[in-house]
Amino acid sequence: MKQYVYTFPLAVFLSLCTACTQADIVVPVAGGDGDKDKGVPLSVKNLGLSVEVESRSIVTGGPASGVDGNPNPLTAVGVCVTKQSGSGTVSFYDTGVRSQLFIWNTGSSPGAWEPGDGEDALLLYSEKGTVYAWSPAEKSVSLTGIPKVPVMSSVKVLDKQKFVFTDGGAPVDPSADIQWETDQEDYLYCTAADQVDRWHPEVSFTMQHALAKVSFRVLEAEGGSAFSGSYVKQVVLKGGGDDGLKKSTSAKLNIATGELSGTLVTVDQLTFLADGDMRTIGAADDVGKVAIQAFGLVIPVTGVPVTLELTLDDGRVFLMSPSEGSTPGTFTANWEKGNNYIYNIRMSPQGIEIADMEVAGWGEGGSTDVPVE
Repeated sequence: MKQYVYTFPLAVFLSLCTACTQADIVVPVAGGDGDKDKGVPLSVKNLGLSVEVESRSIVTGGPASGVDGNPNPLTAVGVCVTKQSGSGTVSFYDTGVRSQLFIWNTGSSPGAWEPGDGEDALLLYSEKGTVYAWSPAEKSVSLTGIPKVPVMSSVKVLDKQKFVFTDGGAPVDPSADIQWETDQEDYLYCTAADQVDRWHPEVSFTMQHALAKVSFRVLEAEGGSAFSGSYVKQVVLKGGGDDGLKKSTSAKLNIATGELSGTLVTVDQLTFLADGDMRTIGAADDVGKVAIQAFGLVIPVTGVPVTLELTLDDGRVFLMSPSEGSTPGTFTANWEKGNNYIYNIRMSPQGIEIADMEVAGWGEGGSTDVPVE
């Protein structure tokens, strides 16, 4: 009898302990009501970026280390989450945490995207949220428009840009050559494909370019050698008119669509100047064997007639060959965001010529050949 009295409470106690342990490790199931008011932190799983290489590859995860010709230069990204009420009103998911900075932590194994030091966690609940990302990550955003979406202010696009190569005189493999270093910010935007909530707190991004890229590949015409040993110092694009080439000192960027608005100023010309190692004019007949010698980032435009001016390291200036008369020739700029427009410039003592234009790398932009003199 005494044995039964002592055994029963012990069994009940063990049973209760087991029940409590099981309850503590239950994982929320999508659509379930358990712990629906318990927040789960937002996390970034993957970040992809279109990279301008001939393979047109996409980089996912974090910045690639030791991957020739295919790096992801992003190490930080700004993130915000919005929600929509039953009446259709859009607001920040948590007004106390309007945005977050995520950085690529190379110290973890494997590397991972983590909130920056001192960043408050953004807790997700049963409400669905739409996630946006942008770069430069230090830029702030506000909700504007109908419906409201994140908009970045103080977007600057320079009409005089400097690009940097650090080749050190070594030969450049065009197939692995990626041009990133410039004093112009590369504005990136993204809306995550999937919404988040406490049951789905991880998000992945594929960042898009809000600007277009123009690249210049300069070659001897018809296998000539008149410019052997000459280096490309500067490229100038000239195009007037009320709706011509653009710069910006304080534009706005819609993070949902990538569209620029606000203060976009028409300029007479855009200048791209070497601020590091200069590259020689190519001698190969095959454009695929010649590396890009100049590049820049530009505001998208449509139907703008443009002429090109090329300056070499010795100070000589060459213009596009006239299509008729003595006026320098022109080509039409149709630049869409996210595309890299490669202009192949054929040079002869009589002038320079755009042989073809291709859009490649970021998106399918193509190539254009340009005559110059």
